[in-house]
Amino acid sequence: MAKMTREEKFQIIQEIRKLDAEGKHDEAYELRYKLPLAPHLAKALKDTVGAEELRSSKFDLSEANEAYGQNWLTV
Repeated sequence: MAKMTREEKFQIIQEIRKLDAEGKHDEAYELRYKLPLAPHLAKALKDTVGAEELRSSKFDLSEANEAYGQNWLTV
């Protein structure tokens, strides 16, 4: 997966805000999964819910994989 630029992230955030303002909260919530989860938050979730739960989630873990290595959820 190619690294998402700051501008791409900002565009998604703008779309999320627009959908929320229109009352389309479910669509906005799903769109949030397209944003990469910050590595420190991914690590905290791993510690909280476990690696298996995080692996099976919809979260984009690309930045955590880059920061911690592809096998960070197995150690």
